[in-house]
Amino acid sequence: MKKTVLLFLFISAISLAKPAEKPSANPAIGLIMTGEFFFDGQVQFQFHIKNYGEEALTNIYVTNTVPSSSIDIYSNLIPPTISIASLAPGEEDTLTFYGFKQAFCFDSSQAMVHATTASNTEITDLSDDDSYYENDYTTSVYFPVDYGFQEGIYQDLNGNNIVDVGDAVNYTYSIFSNQPDLYSINDDNAIIANPSGTGTFQTTGVHYLTNEDVTLGYVYNTSYFTNDTNFCNPGIQFPFFDSSNCNGCPNPSNANIVTKLTSLLPNAISGNVKFNANNDNCVTGVNYSGRRITTTSGSYSYTSYTNSSGNYSILIPNTGTYSTSANENLNANLTSNPSSVSVVSSGENIDYNNTNFCLSATTNYTDLSVTLIPVGQARPGFATSYIIRLSNYGTTSLNGTVVLTYENGKMTFNSASPTINTSTANTLTWNYSNLLPYQHQSINLTFTVAAPPTVNTGDTLAFTLVGNPIAGDNVPANNTFTLSQPVFSSYDPNDKTVLEGSSITLPQASRYLHYLTRFQNTGTANATTVVLKETLDAKLDWTTFEPMSSSHSYNVQIRNGNELTVTYSNIDLAFSSANEPASHGYFAYRIKPKNTVVVGDSFSSDAKIYFDYNPFIQTNTVTTTINALSTSDFEKNNFAVYPNPTSSFVTISSELSVDATFEISDINGKLLVNGKVENNSEIDISQLQSGFYLISINSDYQKQTFKIIKQ
Repeated sequence: MKKTVLLFLFISAISLAKPAEKPSANPAIGLIMTGEFFFDGQVQFQFHIKNYGEEALTNIYVTNTVPSSSIDIYSNLIPPTISIASLAPGEEDTLTFYGFKQAFCFDSSQAMVHATTASNTEITDLSDDDSYYENDYTTSVYFPVDYGFQEGIYQDLNGNNIVDVGDAVNYTYSIFSNQPDLYSINDDNAIIANPSGTGTFQTTGVHYLTNEDVTLGYVYNTSYFTNDTNFCNPGIQFPFFDSSNCNGCPNPSNANIVTKLTSLLPNAISGNVKFNANNDNCVTGVNYSGRRITTTSGSYSYTSYTNSSGNYSILIPNTGTYSTSANENLNANLTSNPSSVSVVSSGENIDYNNTNFCLSATTNYTDLSVTLIPVGQARPGFATSYIIRLSNYGTTSLNGTVVLTYENGKMTFNSASPTINTSTANTLTWNYSNLLPYQHQSINLTFTVAAPPTVNTGDTLAFTLVGNPIAGDNVPANNTFTLSQPVFSSYDPNDKTVLEGSSITLPQASRYLHYLTRFQNTGTANATTVVLKETLDAKLDWTTFEPMSSSHSYNVQIRNGNELTVTYSNIDLAFSSANEPASHGYFAYRIKPKNTVVVGDSFSSDAKIYFDYNPFIQTNTVTTTINALSTSDFEKNNFAVYPNPTSSFVTISSELSVDATFEISDINGKLLVNGKVENNSEIDISQLQSGFYLISINSDYQKQTFKIIKQ
């Protein structure tokens, strides 16, 4: 029976074949030759010889067939022999002869056994690979002997005693091989530390949990290793076997590695926070976004933030009594009803919903805050984007205007959404109305930066953003936001920015610093998950951390007081070559320095950006230093003049206690109004005609001049 070349068909053929019967022959000799490949390209043969006749045979030896099979035949005996002296009827020899042959991946060979009968005649038999009574070629195929094990172990990475985003599954990959080939490991759901190795080797990997993982309670991996250098069958893929097989676990993705995160799924505390805008105990309250919610049990503390709908959810362990509150770092002009809610956690996957809070004002309090966020980098000759964020942190509804002043000689305004209401050569004005307490509005706008030689690398673009009204605002300092944006020649799609720049004064350290992380998917496929990780500087007060704006929906977690993780689950972020505009994202937050900082202290920040389970991308590091106040350099930009444009009055504010005077003149230099600067006091200019005017402020150190527009 002719056998196939392929090993598995060959095995199947053997299993289906009828056993060969012993032929009736006298005298008779039979030869079985087996072959096995070694990794160095050699086949080793073993010869089994049997006298299955009825008379003794002598001078038994093995040769190649003709034409030659190129088998080198050797003797196992010491001293070696060239023949077996004799074999009695039925006697079998399996030790005397062996052979080698150089081959490439596959071999088909045959040998011949010789013997002398009692009548001094020679008899022969062609070899077979498994029978003394048949004559067929011995086929040998090179197959590597490889297998691999993968073991996943859940780790409470953030040490908060629950399974949540910020935790991880650590993997160990072990490959065992009978040859020194080069192997590479692939895993669709993990970051592998050293994915390539030779022969038998071991490496590790990690999977950071997503919201989906936490909800499912399992992590699914499809993983395999590839033989990259097997000269016969390069690219063979071998699946990993699970060292800790999860028997009975669900496997919707048909993965070969399934890791159960915990024996009990965590419970959750969730609810809604509203502002009591209509004095009806929040029956018609306003959703309070960005409110910090904290639940504690003994030494454990868990924190989340309300989303744009005022909703929050906090995962908690399966045991313990938890006190949940919306009071942490709450404005002193607000009270919470209830003050806290107590929940006893038991069982698993239970959502203690309807843990709601109604925040009410104890006094009328006005606090408008404006921020300008540079979503894109500024490059000469290219368009770039910005977002204006208008926030009502007070307790009364607000109406007014927001005015952006820009350098029209360096930039051209393109568009805005919502559209501007009025504009001048270098200002854009939007009206806003009914901005409810603890609500936010955004304005998206684009400019084109002028090309060289007008704007060059290393230049800066100056912006001033003013939110009106300022009169009566309890925190007028955050009604004005200045941005000095550097111009770059090349574009880094993944970077970190602190909007206040590299230097602030000590009085400014009592205010918020604004941080922005930008990211872009420059890969070859859409990103399902994006994770931002950074360690907040120890001199920053994490209790004041507040998410501000983001390109996509996200989840925030802070562990150990200063380790920040921002997770974008199911973001489906396009890759740049397919859809460049949709490949970008950003996350912005604000945070205050600790009240113990002094002159000379610095704050640094960078971020690690993970796209799915690729190695992270490290951003640049931004550093802000508190500088001394004793030189005129720190009075530069110390004064602010607002509102601008204005119809009736202007206010001069200063962060420093400095004696100064002001003069208001027309564009021809004619003095119209003068006096002493009284911090945050209004100066009436309602009698002046509409047009441009100059305000000069003189202090002991310097003179500053501002241009204002009287409407």
